[in-house]
Amino acid sequence: MLQIAAAVLLYVCGFPCLYGVMRLAVRHGLQDVAETRQENAEQARQEALDQARLAERTFARENAFLTGS
Repeated sequence: MLQIAAAVLLYVCGFPCLYGVMRLAVRHGLQDVAETRQENAEQARQEALDQARLAERTFARENAFLTGS
């Protein structure tokens, strides 16, 4: 009888515990994805800014007569 009571107790308490663990894992996974996405967007923005600066310098060198130098 004690074994049946223990089995029922573990069965009843196990599902909410498992649900909580899975929910926590999914939440942390989504947070990691959001952080990675934000870091990638910031890195892409920085690379685009660097490319724009390089293009501006190259344009100024190739067309020095336009810069007044």
